[in-house]
Amino acid sequence: MYSKILGSTALMGLAQIASAATTTGAYTDANTGIEFQQYSDTSIGYSFGIAVPQNPTADFIGQLVVPLTSGAGWGALSMGAGMTNKLLFVAWPNGKEVQSGFRYATGYSNPDVYTNSTVAALPIANGTFINSTHLSYTFVCQSCVIGGLTTFDASSELATLGYAVSSSTPTTPSSSGSALSYHDVGSNIYNLNLTAARSAKYSTWASWASAAPSGGNSTSPGTGSGSNSTIPAPTTLNSTYDVIVVGGGASGIIVAERIAESGVSVLLLERGPANTVALGSTQGLSWNSTLTPYDVPALGSSLASISGTKFCSDTASTAGCLLGGSSSINGLNFIRPAAHDFERWPTGWDWDSVSDAADRLYSRNPGTTQPSADGKHYDDLAYTTWSAYLGQQGWSEVDSIESPNEKHAVFSRPAWSISNHLRAGPARTYMPFAEKLDNFELKLESSVIQVLRNGSTITGVLTQATDGSRQIIKLNAKGKVVLASGALSTPRILWNSGIGRSDALNIVKTGTSGVSLPDSSDWIDLPVGHNLKDHAQVPLQFTTSPGFKAFGFNGLATSPVAADLDLYKQGSGTITQAAQRMHLWTSINGTDGVARYLQGTVSAMADDTITIKAFLTHGTTSTGELGISASGSTVLNTKPWLQTTEDMAVYSEFIQFFLNMVSSNSSNVAGNSSTSLSYKTAGATPASIISSSQVSGDHWVGTAKMGTDDGRTNGTAVVDLNTKVYGTDNLFVVDASIHPDLPTGNTQAIIMVVAEQAAAKIAAYNVATGAGSNTSSPAIPAPSATGANSAADADDDDSCEA
Repeated sequence: MYSKILGSTALMGLAQIASAATTTGAYTDANTGIEFQQYSDTSIGYSFGIAVPQNPTADFIGQLVVPLTSGAGWGALSMGAGMTNKLLFVAWPNGKEVQSGFRYATGYSNPDVYTNSTVAALPIANGTFINSTHLSYTFVCQSCVIGGLTTFDASSELATLGYAVSSSTPTTPSSSGSALSYHDVGSNIYNLNLTAARSAKYSTWASWASAAPSGGNSTSPGTGSGSNSTIPAPTTLNSTYDVIVVGGGASGIIVAERIAESGVSVLLLERGPANTVALGSTQGLSWNSTLTPYDVPALGSSLASISGTKFCSDTASTAGCLLGGSSSINGLNFIRPAAHDFERWPTGWDWDSVSDAADRLYSRNPGTTQPSADGKHYDDLAYTTWSAYLGQQGWSEVDSIESPNEKHAVFSRPAWSISNHLRAGPARTYMPFAEKLDNFELKLESSVIQVLRNGSTITGVLTQATDGSRQIIKLNAKGKVVLASGALSTPRILWNSGIGRSDALNIVKTGTSGVSLPDSSDWIDLPVGHNLKDHAQVPLQFTTSPGFKAFGFNGLATSPVAADLDLYKQGSGTITQAAQRMHLWTSINGTDGVARYLQGTVSAMADDTITIKAFLTHGTTSTGELGISASGSTVLNTKPWLQTTEDMAVYSEFIQFFLNMVSSNSSNVAGNSSTSLSYKTAGATPASIISSSQVSGDHWVGTAKMGTDDGRTNGTAVVDLNTKVYGTDNLFVVDASIHPDLPTGNTQAIIMVVAEQAAAKIAAYNVATGAGSNTSSPAIPAPSATGANSAADADDDDSCEA
C-alpha cells in the first residue's frame, strides 16, 4: 500500500495501490455450508468470500469477515480496484447486531451513502454474527454487479476488489450513513476467481437470505432539509471571548498564541484530542509511555499503519484531526520557503514584507538537517547513491535551511521539523508559551460546525462535542473569529455559515448534515473552494544492485531494535530522523514562459528499493475546485493536477530525467558509489508512470484565496489583505486556504510563516473602525529568545525520557 503522510481519509489507501497481487482459494463455510472463493489477509484477520450462479447475473453471495479491536471497528469491500467511483459495502458492530450499508465515493473523502434503491444486501442468518474477535456478515448482494467503472463485470474470469479495515466503529453505530473513521488496521487490493466461484447450488444458498432488517442496511439516506430534529438544542457557554480561533493545527496554534500575547482573551478550539501525553493523549508507546507515535521522528511516514492515528474522516484528502493538525501526522518535511515563493502574493505579502514573520517563526521552530546529537547521518545509502548520480549531472549540494533560495539543480540533506530528537511544530514550540498565559484557553474535542452571524457581524460559533452535544460560544463585543481548520476544512465552515457560491450552499441546505443555514437573502457570495491548488506527485521506484535491508520502520512503534533504541535514548541514531534521506529541486521553463519548480524526496523504506517522490510545485498553472457532499464531507469537484499542456510537459521532462540517468548509468558510478540503480518497471515512460501512479501531494492551498479582487464582484478572492473574509466585519482565515500560490517545497513551513504574519495583522485590526495595519511587525514584543528556548526545552525534556 502506498500511503502518503502519507495515508488519507477513510478508504484512501485503496486508491493508492498500483496493482492487485493475490488470487483466492476455495473455502467452505462451516456455519452455512456455502462454497466460496475466498481472499484472506491473515496478518489482520480480514477475509471476503464470493459465490455466483453458474450463469452469472447482477447478484452474488458474499461473506465479509472483519477483525474487531476490543469489540470495535468496521470493514469495507470495494467492488473494484480502488475507492473512487466504486460501489463500496461496509459493515460494523451495533451492539449485538451487524450494521451494514452501501457507499459511493467520488473523491478521496468519506464516501456518501449510495442512493440506488435497487441495490440491497440480504443477510443469511447462519453466517452472520459477532463474537469477541470479529464479525461475519454473509449476504446476497442483490443487483450489486453494475459493471463499468462502478463494479467488476459479472462475466469476467477474475474480479479485482479491495478492502479496508478500521479499529474504530463509526460515531453513530445505529446509522448506516454514519461517517467512517480512518482505515488504520489495513487496506489492500486483491483478485477473486469468479469462474471458480460459480456453483449449481447458488439458488439454494440464496434462498436462505432474508429481507434486510429495518434500518439495518438501508441504502438510501433520509431526505435532507438542512436541519435535523433529532439533534438536541445547543447550550450556551457562560464564558465569552475576545478572539475565538477555530482549529488547533500549525496556523491556529501560532495565531492563537501570538494574539494572546497582546492580552486579549483567546479561546483555541480543536476538534481532535491532544497529540502528546503531557497534554492528555492516551496513545503512549509501549516502550515509552511518555511518548506518543506522533512524537517520534522515524514514525512520521508510518503513522497510517498505526492503529488509532487521528486522521480526519470528512476531508477530501489527508488531514490530521488532533492538536497540531497535519503538522502532527505529516512526514516532518520543513522546507523554508524561497523568496520567489511569494512572487505572486499581493502587496504586503511579498518576501520583503513577510521576512520578519519568518524570522519570528525560525527563532522558535528553525528546522534542522542534522537531528542526531552525535552529528552523524544514519541509514545513508539512499543519500550517498543519489548524490553520486546527481553529482555526475552537475547538480550541487546545499543546506536548504541555510540556503532556502537555492532551488535549481541542487540537493540537500532533508530539512525536518525536529527538535531535541522529537517532532517539533507549533504544538511543541508555541503551545508552552500559550499555556503560561492566563488569558488563553484550549478546548479539545470540540468541532466547530459554523460561525454564527448577524448579517456581516460574527457573534460566535456553534460547536459539537464527540458525544454529539452542541454548544454556542459567544464573542465579546468587537471580538474576532479566526478560521484555521485547513484548506480542506475551513471551506466547509464557511459554506455551513452561508458564505460561498450558491451551488455549494444549496447542497448544505438540502443535505443530511444537520446544518441550518442563514436565510438565502443573507448569503455572502464568494468563490469558496475555487482556486484549489496542489502539488502533483508520482513515486519513482528504483531497484539497487547490490540489494540492501531497509530500516525496520514498521516495527518501530511496538518493538524497536534494542541498539536503535539505546542510541535514541542518547538523542542520536536513525530514530531521531524522519524517513526521507534527501531533498532535491530544479526548475524548468515551460513554453508559456513560466518557470516551474520540481521537487524530489528520496527515501529507502523497502528492501532493495530507493523511492523518489517527484512533485510539480511552484509555477504550476493547473487549478481545481473543492466541493461539499450532502453528508458534509469535502470532496474534489475538479482535480487540480496537470490540467495544462505546459504542466504536463515539464513534469514529464522531470520524470524522464531520472529514467535517463539510471539508464545511462546502469553500471556503478565510478569513484562515488558502490550501488547502481535501475527503474523497477522495464519500459516505463513518463506517460505510463503518470497515468498509473499520479496522486495528490497533499499540499493543498487556495480554497479561500487572499487578494484585492473581491469575490463578491466577480473577483477571485475570499479574504482581503488583512485575511478578513469579504462581506464580514470580523471573520478571518489564516490557514493554507488563503495562499494564492504553491511554494517550491512542502507547505508546512510556509503555512507557519504566513500564520505569523497574519497574527500580527489580525491583532492590529480594529473591528470598530475597520482599520488594519500595513506593518509586518508583531502587535506586541515577542518573548525573548532565551525565554522561548527554555519553555520549549522544558516541554521536550519532560517527554523524551526513553
